[in-house]
Amino acid sequence: MDVTIENVQKAFGDTPALHGVSLDVKAGELVALLGPSGSGKTTLLRILAGLDAPTAGRVLFGGDDALGLSVQDRNVGFVFQHYALFRHMTVFDNIAFGLTVRPRGERPPKAEIRKRVLHLLDLVQLSGLDKRYPSQLSGGQRQRVALARALAIEPRVLLLDEPFGALDAQVRKDLRRWLREIHDRTGHTTFFVTHDQEEALELADRVVVMSKGRIEQVGTPDEIYDAPASPFVFEFIGESSFLPVTVVDGAVQLDGQPLDLAALGAPTGAATLGFRPHDVTIVTDGSPAVIGTIVTERRHGGARRLELEVGAEKHRVEIDMAVDHTRLPGGQVAFRPHRWRIFPR
Repeated sequence: MDVTIENVQKAFGDTPALHGVSLDVKAGELVALLGPSGSGKTTLLRILAGLDAPTAGRVLFGGDDALGLSVQDRNVGFVFQHYALFRHMTVFDNIAFGLTVRPRGERPPKAEIRKRVLHLLDLVQLSGLDKRYPSQLSGGQRQRVALARALAIEPRVLLLDEPFGALDAQVRKDLRRWLREIHDRTGHTTFFVTHDQEEALELADRVVVMSKGRIEQVGTPDEIYDAPASPFVFEFIGESSFLPVTVVDGAVQLDGQPLDLAALGAPTGAATLGFRPHDVTIVTDGSPAVIGTIVTERRHGGARRLELEVGAEKHRVEIDMAVDHTRLPGGQVAFRPHRWRIFPR
C-alpha cells in the first residue's frame, strides 16, 4: 500500500517535534527512518500508527485519509523494541491475539487462525515452539514472535520501532538479514526506525535521514552514503572528517594553498571539505596536499588510523593508512582525499 505524508507537524506543548515533514512511500518499500535521539523519527512512526495525532498535516494510506481512522481501523502492525509480548500467554496465543480479539463477525474460524499462526511460526523460523512462553525464549526469538504477531493481522503497513535495539550485536546482525528476507517474501510496506546507520544502510530500500524534526535527505543507501546532501548527513552516515577551506575559481584552497581538488560546483567563498578516513591517498612526491601532524595512531580494523592536527588552527581530522605504515606521534603526513564533498558555508 502507498503511504503519503504531507506537511506533518507535531508539537508537545510549546516544544516542536516535527516541522512540516513530507514523504511518499511506494507499496512494498522498506523505508528506514534514521536519525539521532530527538530527531522525530519515533514521533512520526506513532502518528502513522494512530498512537499520536499530528498538530497539522495529512497522512494517506492508499489515497485514503488515515488520520480519521482509529488505531484498529488503520490495520497497522507495530513491533516495539521491548517485544511487548503477553508473558502469561504461549507463543501461539501471542501470535493469534490480534485475530482472536476481533469482533465476532470479523474473526476468522479457529481452524483458519491455527493455520495462519503455524504458517507464521514457520516463516519466522520458530516451528515447534508454539507452546512455549516468552520467558522460555531468547531475546531474538521473542522479537521474532513479536513480528509474527504483527504480521498475523495482515497489516496494510508494518511499523518497526528500534526492534533490535535491546539485542546484542551478533543477534542484531542475524535478525537484520532475516528481516530483509521476510520483507522480500511478504511485500509489506514497512517503516523501520533506527539510530544505527549500518542497520539502515543494510536493510532499507530507501533511507530517510532526520534531524531536529526535519528530513535532511531521502535516498537509496548508496545515494545517502556516497552523495550526502549536508554536513550533518555526511557526519551521521559513516566516518568523516571536515576541514574549513576556500573555493577560488572552482578549486579548493586550505590556508591559502591549493589542494588540487575540484570544488564540485560549489560557489566561490568559504566552504567545508568533507572526506572519509579511508578515502585518502598518501602524498610523497611534493604535489599539493594536506599536511598534518600526528597526534595519535592506533589499529582500526584492517587499517592504521591516524589522528592529525591540520593548519594554523590545528583542526583535528582522521585518516587511514596501511597497517604496516607505522608513524610516530609528532611526525608529519601529507595526504589528499581521492573522494570528497564540498559544502558551502
